[in-house]
This record gives sequence, C-alpha cells and structure tokens, in this order.
Amino acid sequence: MVKKTNQLSSLINDKTSGSSEILFELNRHLKSQKKSIQLFPEIIETIRSQFLSFQNVITYINKMEAHLKKNKNLDIFFNEFEEIYNNTDKNIYSKCSPLISRYNTFITISNSKTVFEILIFIKKENPKLHVIVCESRPIFEGRKLAKILHLGKVSTELITEASIYDNVKKSDCCLIGADALLKNGDVINKVGSATLALVCRYFKKPLFVIASKDKKSKSNTFKQKKMPPNEIWQHYPNGVKINNFYFERIPKKLITKIIFV
Repeated sequence: MVKKTNQLSSLINDKTSGSSEILFELNRHLKSQKKSIQLFPEIIETIRSQFLSFQNVITYINKMEAHLKKNKNLDIFFNEFEEIYNNTDKNIYSKCSPLISRYNTFITISNSKTVFEILIFIKKENPKLHVIVCESRPIFEGRKLAKILHLGKVSTELITEASIYDNVKKSDCCLIGADALLKNGDVINKVGSATLALVCRYFKKPLFVIASKDKKSKSNTFKQKKMPPNEIWQHYPNGVKINNFYFERIPKKLITKIIFV
C-alpha cells in the first residue's frame, strides 16, 4: 500500500478549500512526484477513494489513468491540465458576464475558488459590488471566502445559514459553485445551497451555478461520506443522533442557469 506523502495527507484533510483549489494543488503535488511513476496506479486508487465527493478530482484521475495506459510521460498530461485550468475562470466570466453584470448584491455559500475569481472580475467593472457569504457550517469555510473577498477590496458581509431568508430578500441574485453537475441537471453543492435555492425561488431572485466542465457527472447519483458528529456538537449526550453531511442536491427546477466551460 502506498504511504501518503505529507502534502497528499494535507489535501485529503483540507475541509475548507473548494474542489477547484484542491484539484490545482493535487495536480501540482503529483507533478512533483512524477519520478515515482510506478506508484501512480496505487496513488490513483487512494485519491479516488478519498475524494469521492469531488467530481472534478474523479474526472481528473480517470483521465490520468487513461493517459497512463497509452503514454507513461505525464508531462503532457500535467501541462494540458494547467493550460485549461489557468483559463477556466476567465472563460466562465466571459460566458456569465452578460447574465450577471447588472446585479450589485450577490449572495453565496461556502468557499468556491471559481465564485471568488468571478466576483473579483465583477468588482473590476462594478465598484458597487456587495457580497453576502453564508458561513457554511459546520466547518465555516464561508469565513475563508469572506476573508479573501475583503482582502480583495470587495464589500463583504458574513451571515449564518439561519438568516438566509432575510438576506436573499435584500440580494439581487445568488451565485454559487458546484461539486458535481449530475446527468439530469441537478447540482450537488454544500449543505445550505438547497435552502438558498428555495428562498431564491420564493423571492423570484435568480440563482446561477458556475463550474468547470470537469464537474459534469455521467450519473444521477452522488456518494458522500458521513462526517464526524463532533464537528456539529463536540460533547453531545449519548443517545442523540447527529447527522453530518457536507453536500446536498439542488433540483434543476430551482436553478436559473448553470454556466460551465
């Protein structure tokens, strides 16, 4: 069995970064380990099992596996990935700008690198931009997004998911990322996203999902692991059942538009 490197273990245990950010770091790590090519089949299986909920990582690993069957030179694979990755956010913004450029106040949830980059693009053209970020319990990765938006000079407000109703009411639209785009058009994203979608529907506010095309799944099902209960309640009484799942399904009918490249 392959021993996990410190970097790989760190990526596996990273619960606050978005899937695109994790995939970029994963690619960079594997590129640095390319001399251990003989270990890659086992590394691939380790990654596949550990990143079950991240469709883009699964797509990446499947493509790497297919490449290795034809060509043991992974430099081509890594370089192609970097070229596509480096242009994805810019291409997504070009595609979604006509739909979202007229809005000033956005609400979002969790921590998505793609959402962050698109909001920074918007800020360059719209000084009135204001972003409301749901903190995304129980790991609070929304706080990370709020912090980097603030550092990027974006007017930012942090809220709990419990106050989604009032904050959607004062927003112009909702902009979120995705962990998977299912075959039937449903989207998988951080828990709380479906609540956002329902409240957006109630107030007739558009909900846009932005993602790279490697998030597309060939399935209508989605697998995820049950996470530790003490993330929700550290010293909970015996007999109290705690369900801790990070992701949920957003039905296609609640989504205004899915924008991906």
